[in-house]
Amino acid sequence: MPPPLASDGQVEYEDGTPATITQMAKDVSSFLSWTAEPEANQRKKFAMTALPVIFVCGIFAGYYKRFRFSVIKNRRLSYLPLSFKK
Repeated sequence: MPPPLASDGQVEYEDGTPATITQMAKDVSSFLSWTAEPEANQRKKFAMTALPVIFVCGIFAGYYKRFRFSVIKNRRLSYLPLSFKK
């Protein structure tokens, strides 16, 4: 059995791409990657829409935290240990 990618020109591309061994190897590896996870492109598209939403929600949550806890943060604590009390 000869090696699978023995010489150039084993495949004809419709768009005129030269059929070199490296191009054919790239096509085979892309196909194998797609067959392993056909939903990978959908997941990447969803991540690109979800990340900005998470980022905006994080900004709102940080602002809300600073607003709610600013009263507690600026309050002076008057704690005296038992040894200093009269």
